[in-house]
Amino acid sequence: MTIYPFLVAGTFGLVIAYLLTPVVGWLATQMGVLDRPGGRHIHRVPVPRLGGLAIYLAFVAAVLVGLPVERPIHVAFESHRITVIIPYLPAIDRPIVALLLGATVITLVGALDDIRGTRPLIKLAGQIVAAAVLLPFGVGMDVLTNPLGGMFFVGPLGAIVTVAWIVALCNVMNLIDGVDGLASGIAAIAGATLLVASYHRGDVGTAILAAALAGSALGFIPYNFNPARIFLGDTGSMLLGYLLGALSVLGTYKSYTALSLLVALAALGVPVTDTAFAIARRWRNHRPIFEADTQHLHHRLLARGLTPRQTTAVLYLVTGILSAGALMVTGVGRFPIIAILGLLLALLALGARRTGLLMPPPLAAPAASVAPDLPGSPPLVPGSVPPAAAVPGLPARTDSGSSER
Repeated sequence: MTIYPFLVAGTFGLVIAYLLTPVVGWLATQMGVLDRPGGRHIHRVPVPRLGGLAIYLAFVAAVLVGLPVERPIHVAFESHRITVIIPYLPAIDRPIVALLLGATVITLVGALDDIRGTRPLIKLAGQIVAAAVLLPFGVGMDVLTNPLGGMFFVGPLGAIVTVAWIVALCNVMNLIDGVDGLASGIAAIAGATLLVASYHRGDVGTAILAAALAGSALGFIPYNFNPARIFLGDTGSMLLGYLLGALSVLGTYKSYTALSLLVALAALGVPVTDTAFAIARRWRNHRPIFEADTQHLHHRLLARGLTPRQTTAVLYLVTGILSAGALMVTGVGRFPIIAILGLLLALLALGARRTGLLMPPPLAAPAASVAPDLPGSPPLVPGSVPPAAAVPGLPARTDSGSSER
């Protein structure tokens, strides 16, 4: 039996994130790092933030365990024993060190914003520093091949393009983090897309990193899906954007191809398009770019009568279709693409059946029957229902604790 290294990293990230998320939620509750009701939020009880910290720890652990295993693990079953051959080489390249350092910086910036709150310019400066960490280690976009032929020589502008690309994806994921489970699910799909594209090109290292990212995001989703029991916060949304941007840059660093950027851009088509329209809308209405509003894509879907779960499922499906298109551009065969789409549809169908996703939203109960707010934070045990969801007629929360919704 053969076990591929990206399966090791992905499984490890999933398990660690699943086990650490309740611990991080408890810690955030004890520290008072809670997204409290009121204002534009519609949830009725305090919910812990800092969920991105669990994803960060799971990703780092998965990378440290899985990356040294760049060759398949062989398991032989004999009559009286089982032989396992693990080609483990405890060494990490400089670009990976740069990636982990940058991820640490962006996690600290997001955690500071979740705990104390920071000004947009300070947060932007932190994002620039985290992206710039890659440059001294030689990671950047200096030369890109044109898929239609020829090459683009970015030259000295490569550093600026690299930083701008990563900072943009940090904010793109931050902006889309407005419905429970949306940002983490899109990141998991995009990570899986980068995994398939990288492995198809023979870039095992980047495939392992992408698997670690996808697995860590998947392990977090059970707690973050509506009704959420913990939020990503800026800690998680910016970290996911940073990792997706940095992984695509690593792809260009190793293979000098623009396809790495195209795959990430296509897989993140939903948040990128939503962000582009948000910027254009605010500019046209003479509003500050960083001003929050309720005109994002997920808000429009909710306004049309979809429940938060239905909204998330629709955007998952769109992301999966765009990701399949991105894989076709990279030359991946039809069978892997069909398999990925089939798996995505099967998971959506299973989730819809188990959660009543396709059922119409329940009618709100009369105001007199609504119970008062319950004190404390919701439980963080898989499968349990938070107090907000247990109150008849109480609307489900559609926010994910991000500073921009």
